[in-house]
Amino acid sequence: MKAITRCFLAVAPALFAISPAVAEPHGKIKVLYMGGRGHDSPGYEKFLTGLLAKQGGFELNISNKLDDLKAENIRKYDIVFFFGSGGDFTDPAQEKGFESFIRDGGGVVGIHATDAFKKSDVYWKIFGGQFIGHGGGTFPIEFTDTAHPITKGLKGFEITDESYKDKFHPATIDKLHHLGRINRGNEKHSMIWVHEYGKGPLFSTGLGHDQKAWDNPSLQTLTMRALYWVARKPLKDPK
Repeated sequence: MKAITRCFLAVAPALFAISPAVAEPHGKIKVLYMGGRGHDSPGYEKFLTGLLAKQGGFELNISNKLDDLKAENIRKYDIVFFFGSGGDFTDPAQEKGFESFIRDGGGVVGIHATDAFKKSDVYWKIFGGQFIGHGGGTFPIEFTDTAHPITKGLKGFEITDESYKDKFHPATIDKLHHLGRINRGNEKHSMIWVHEYGKGPLFSTGLGHDQKAWDNPSLQTLTMRALYWVARKPLKDPK
């Protein structure tokens, strides 16, 4: 797919310095979107473009080209944003570039993205969890940490979505910081977490299957806060 770049208004200066191995400090948060595999990626691209345009301060590159994960390309960005399932790396340099990006300080956000790149131990280790199944319907999400910047001041909510369940990578299982879980009968597993891989922060949630989920204001708030958090910017809620 031909890359589409959209530029929006600048946000506040960086809260922390960005590693020289990734994008240099600037007024905009540069986001590389990697979807285009499973689920309704075109629909999510339209949704995310609108969300960030309304918010202002983001430069979004909708690429879906795996070669943009190579070191010489990925270093231009502050955040790599993964959405949806499926896919595998087609060149070791893609996987290596992605790992180096987050290890050296780049931010990663994953929405409904643990059922992807399942042949890659690196992707699993970076995300911490790998999809093993799900239920569906409308269910409650409760926050297990209400002091973290991403969840501070938020209340539990109901969402109509898939209830992704993951197995956790042995190398990172004790490093994940869980923020929220589904709480419905026997389904009480984590669905929202963060952790740091090397110097880089990651946010991942199993939520976000389709438009019904994307339109949920609570998920929009989590997504927006996560983007600012992994970019080391002052957190803002959606406008």
